[in-house]
Amino acid sequence: MVSDILSKKLLILLEIATGNYTKLDQIAERVNITKQAVSDYVKKMRSEGMINVNNGYYRVTPLGIDFLFEKIDEIEKYINEKKKKLQMIEVFSAIAGSNIRKGSKVALLMENGFLYAYARKKSSCHAIAIEDAQKGEDVGLTNAEGIIDMRVGKIFLAMLPPATGGGSKSVDYEKLKNAIKKANPDRVASMDVVGKIALKKIGVKPSFEFAPLEASINACERGLNVFVAGGENEIRQAIARIEDYNSAAIEKIDYEVIYK
Repeated sequence: MVSDILSKKLLILLEIATGNYTKLDQIAERVNITKQAVSDYVKKMRSEGMINVNNGYYRVTPLGIDFLFEKIDEIEKYINEKKKKLQMIEVFSAIAGSNIRKGSKVALLMENGFLYAYARKKSSCHAIAIEDAQKGEDVGLTNAEGIIDMRVGKIFLAMLPPATGGGSKSVDYEKLKNAIKKANPDRVASMDVVGKIALKKIGVKPSFEFAPLEASINACERGLNVFVAGGENEIRQAIARIEDYNSAAIEKIDYEVIYK
C-alpha cells in the first residue's frame, strides 16, 4: 500500500498540480528521478487524460485532480492508522506490585521476567498510572522515564549425545542433575526430542519446547537465566545463533556449555 500511495506517479502529478513547469528536468530535480523517467510518466499520464500542456506549461486535468485527492485521502488514512499505533505504544501495561491509584507516580521493576509497578518503591525508571489497580492486577501506565535496572540473563547449555551416539539413553543423568542444580535457572528449554526425554527422566518439565532458542533469548533479555538441553547438533546450532545475536546486540548474552 505504501509503495502505491507514495508512487513516483503521484509525486510527479502533485508537483505539476502545485507548480509552474515548462521543462521536464525541473520536475525531475524536484522528485529526484531522471528526466527520462519523468518523461515516461508524463507521457503515460497524458494518454490517461491526467495531464495536458497549456501555453507551454504542464497542467493537471480535472481527472488528475480527482486522482490526487483520492490518493491524498489514502495517505491521510494510512498516517492516522500509524499515529494511533504510536499512541498505543505510549500506553503500556505492568503488573501492580501494590495497590495503585490513578495519576500516581510508580516505580518500574523487572521481576521474574515481567514488568511490575509499585506505588512506594525506589527505581531508576518511573511512569504514571492511568487507572486504579489492586495488587496483582494489570495496570495501564504512560509517560515512562528512565531505564529499568536489569541485567541480561545467561544461557546454560547441556550438549547431550546425538541420536547416532545413543541419544537420551547415553546421558549421565547424575551429571545432568548436578548441571541443572549448579545453573539454578529461572527457565528450562528442550531443543529436541533428546533434550525433552532427558529432562523428563530427571523430573524437569521444560518451560520452552517450541521455538525454544528464540524463547530463551527473549527470557535472557528480560533478565532470566535459562538452561537449554538438546542433542549435540542442536546445541551447536544454538551456540551459532547466540553468537549471531551477540554480534548485533548492545548487551551480549553470556553462555556456557555446562554439560558435555
